[in-house]
Amino acid sequence: MNTQPKPAFTPVTNKFESLREVARNATSESLAPVMSNKYGEAVLTSEVSLQGFNVNSQKELRRWENTGVRRVAWDWETVQYKYRTHPKRFELTIWHRDLTLCGASIGRPTFSGGKLRLDYLESSPLGTKLDGLITDITIATYAVYARAIGAIQLRIMNPVNMDVRDHYLSKPGFSYNRNGDYCFRNLT
Repeated sequence: MNTQPKPAFTPVTNKFESLREVARNATSESLAPVMSNKYGEAVLTSEVSLQGFNVNSQKELRRWENTGVRRVAWDWETVQYKYRTHPKRFELTIWHRDLTLCGASIGRPTFSGGKLRLDYLESSPLGTKLDGLITDITIATYAVYARAIGAIQLRIMNPVNMDVRDHYLSKPGFSYNRNGDYCFRNLT
């Protein structure tokens, strides 16, 4: 029996971090030059940056945990620790002017690899200039990354309540799978 050795973790991790970076850059370039937030205010795309998780995002996420006004009390440090061994994971932080963390999300491909799950998505509980744009920016980046890794379906897992589920379903192409408790969109 002739088996190929598994590739080393670091080169695989670097490969997928590179794909995540390409997805973030491609999404940044594809956004309209001016977007409108949920208050109808103009937001310059040049003031929006898409990044992975880093020391700054961890610090800001800890601040979110201490606000007392979050819709869901996710422990982002534990979440990031849990996903660190998934080299193909999707991770995104969305910043306004590189100063204000506006959104964070993380997920991973299904075990078959054909679908990309978004397991955690949160916008700042404090309100930001990007209110109303976080889900759209996340889905756009998520779709680019899904295609890069060969996934054919996006899944947003376990919406926290019916209002959140309906928010996801308002996005183009999304349907709901009651049995699996996820919203999904097929990529064509």
